[in-house]
Amino acid sequence: MHGSWSTRKQLPGQPTAKVTTGSATPGIPTKGTTIHTLVTSNGSPYLNFQNRIMYGTYEQAQKLPGGDKLVGFTRILHRTVPDLLMDEVPTFRADPLTPSCDTWCEFPVSDRPNAVMQFLKAAKADPTMIKAPWLLMIETDYVWMRPLQAPPAEDPSSRPMAYPFNYIVPVAPALEGVMRKMYPAELGPLSDVHGSGPAPVLMRFEEWLQVAPEWERLTAHIEADPESKEKLGWVREMYAFSVAMALKRIKPEIVPCPRCTLIAQPPADRALGGAAMFHYTWGTVFKDSFGRKIWEFDKRTYTAEEIQRKTPRVPLPPAYREGWKLQDDQPVTRELYDTMVDMIERMNRAVDDLPVLQAVR
Repeated sequence: MHGSWSTRKQLPGQPTAKVTTGSATPGIPTKGTTIHTLVTSNGSPYLNFQNRIMYGTYEQAQKLPGGDKLVGFTRILHRTVPDLLMDEVPTFRADPLTPSCDTWCEFPVSDRPNAVMQFLKAAKADPTMIKAPWLLMIETDYVWMRPLQAPPAEDPSSRPMAYPFNYIVPVAPALEGVMRKMYPAELGPLSDVHGSGPAPVLMRFEEWLQVAPEWERLTAHIEADPESKEKLGWVREMYAFSVAMALKRIKPEIVPCPRCTLIAQPPADRALGGAAMFHYTWGTVFKDSFGRKIWEFDKRTYTAEEIQRKTPRVPLPPAYREGWKLQDDQPVTRELYDTMVDMIERMNRAVDDLPVLQAVR
């Protein structure tokens, strides 16, 4: 199946799908402001550490004002066998395209679009799998600080939501050749392609059904094309999703921080602003006035097998002092310090509620 997708091309002038507020799938919710959250994973210790904390903060957010709108959660696990989070986090297991990613592979994210397609097809056959009209795709390295609020799904003016990543630049001159392989000039300017990727993205079920097949096809195309792989790098599957949305003429609402309601990314963002979640994609290093490292938090250091079973608390930074700097020598303001403390304290409250898990036999 995967090989056949990689050879299919978008035809110039091919009709594109229109955004619809209804559903062609009987039983799928189409009205209201509730949200069903999705996250994907290959079940590695690295992602399971993040996933346990993220889901713990999600459960905390459900208890806050507005948390009644968070009505469903599904982890889409692309793995050949169940992992140790199956009983802790609501999970749909998809058969992976790359079985070696159970242990190690070069780019496990390339399996994500196919896994999401498997979930969507299963939900189409069993609509009880979908609990809300809005489906929110997130990542494991998110920390819920408050519930996300969605507009009425039945309102035609309610647009999907996405986030502007500054490292996804479809109009970059160096990328024009590989971008035009996916989005030919006759379809429009490359500015049609927004710089988001699949998470965080809030869309209706039918909109996901429109975009996901193209996302899967384009991801397969990139993986089969050495030039595209090299130039699009570690975010290549994110580019595939953004192009898929452009092909289907689905234009999300994209609002930058601090007004974005989806995520904030410390330390680049100094405060939560209007966002519901933090995304700790970058490491954070505090240095004193002599350049000595005094504190660090980087998700990439949490990879050992045992951390997914007995998840450790994240150390807090020492008491704030003026004159500290980040790894890029930008000042550590009191606002940023308090932001990091707020995020880590929320993470640790989730950790404190986590049981020790037994290894899967």
